[in-house]
Amino acid sequence: MSDRTVHAGYDGMEIVRYDRAGKWYLEPTDPRLRRQRVGVREAARSARWGCEHANGWIQFRLPGGGAFDKAAAAS
Repeated sequence: MSDRTVHAGYDGMEIVRYDRAGKWYLEPTDPRLRRQRVGVREAARSARWGCEHANGWIQFRLPGGGAFDKAAAAS
């Protein structure tokens, strides 16, 4: 079982949560770029932005994503 869960994504970016640490990251799909640690609200805002502007998607109801789901649906 992986510690990494991808909750959302858009062109060039994945929004992931690492279960053991409970931390959220914006991770570019280009391995030359660095990931950025964010809070759950910022992760949700980024996911909504991606859906509206960059061919994004959000996967709701994943384990550990309750607060993310609520924030993404409200923003």
